[in-house]
Amino acid sequence: MSHNVVDRRRINGPQRSVEPVYTTKVLDPFATGRLDERALDQVRPIFIKTGPLDAQSLSAAAPSGSAYYEQGKIRVSCAIYGPRQGRKSNARMGSFDCDFKYAPFSCSWKRSHIKTSDEKEIALMLEHSIAPAIRLESYPKASIDAFVTVIESDGKAATIAAAINCISAALADAGIELYDSVAACSMALHGEQWVSDCSQAEENASTCSLLVARMPSADEITYLLQHGKTTPEQTQQAIQTCANDCTRVYAVICRYLQATLE
Repeated sequence: MSHNVVDRRRINGPQRSVEPVYTTKVLDPFATGRLDERALDQVRPIFIKTGPLDAQSLSAAAPSGSAYYEQGKIRVSCAIYGPRQGRKSNARMGSFDCDFKYAPFSCSWKRSHIKTSDEKEIALMLEHSIAPAIRLESYPKASIDAFVTVIESDGKAATIAAAINCISAALADAGIELYDSVAACSMALHGEQWVSDCSQAEENASTCSLLVARMPSADEITYLLQHGKTTPEQTQQAIQTCANDCTRVYAVICRYLQATLE
């Protein structure tokens, strides 16, 4: 066989190549106001529906309560199981456990079904946010479990806040005794201004984020999380604005729950 045979199926590349020029221009989502034309302290529109998972499962493994929650592009579902037999047979108080996961298609940083350390950390945040609102002393030796799935995410802090609101609605649907429902809201600092309920693009352009979970009727904060540096005055301003936003979200959840009873 001749050694000079040319492989006609192979496409030969050019003899000379030129490195492409990449643009480094980053668009500022706050350059001309917010992208969705909201006010700085305005929360995205909310949609709630309780019991969507109950109707789909008629077996013995059906959840005690469930909820579906939308806030802008954020979509979260939650299923509540319990009260059921807990791990400790002599416990005087019940326990609340949470499982949190992103769907593989929900965001850019989730690639597989394997649970990441971030998801485990967020699950602990949800437990600490919701547990103070549950009357666990009414459920000795029992366990209440919440399974949260993020179907679509648009802002990490805003998604965690949406998950807290979704769990609150699902607990009410399950008939769990509560001191009060927990409402949550997040903010981000852009320059010298705090912006409520930021999208992922707005969070990326911010220097600090704050998450507040609150029981508005009891006027108690159950969880507070801040990433980034601020002055004490800025933090106090953000907490107050978040508290006001939590009251608005709480009113939406209560109105929906009241409407389901009519």
